[in-house]
Amino acid sequence: MTDILNKVKFHFHSILKKREIDTRISQKLTDEEILIISQVGLPNGILDFQFTDDIYALSESEIVIGKTLSNCNLILDLESRKIKREDQLFISKSLTNLIFQLYTYDRLWTNEIPQQKFGHYREDSNHKKYANFLETELLKIDKDILKSDNGLWVSLIEDIEFGIVG
Repeated sequence: MTDILNKVKFHFHSILKKREIDTRISQKLTDEEILIISQVGLPNGILDFQFTDDIYALSESEIVIGKTLSNCNLILDLESRKIKREDQLFISKSLTNLIFQLYTYDRLWTNEIPQQKFGHYREDSNHKKYANFLETELLKIDKDILKSDNGLWVSLIEDIEFGIVG
């Protein structure tokens, strides 16, 4: 895991938001979650995620780790350890998976498409090839990620496949 975390830190270096964690909150987090939040950081501005200085308890079982640009809370569910939006849209099965997924998504737009790995994104339905690439890479991180009907990644892959995103 250290190797991929180093890749994440190198890739996102200037936009990683590292935060201090209040003792009351840190007692509810796993060591891995504390590592991600305080030492690795979360990448600001990927998709529409904004990770602010504040991490706070929304309830006994939910911690707000950020917001979307539309001011929707990004929540770490302390019982399941999953990341979701306050409207219950599933994002990731863990905080660690979230940063790996954001890294994979951003690599698509900053490396794969500019290098035209599968041809120009807008030509000859190549966007389907890029969507397939993203899907394959995300499934390596979490084989169940696309099983949720109410999930961020399913709709995002579909939007890329149809050329809506980009």
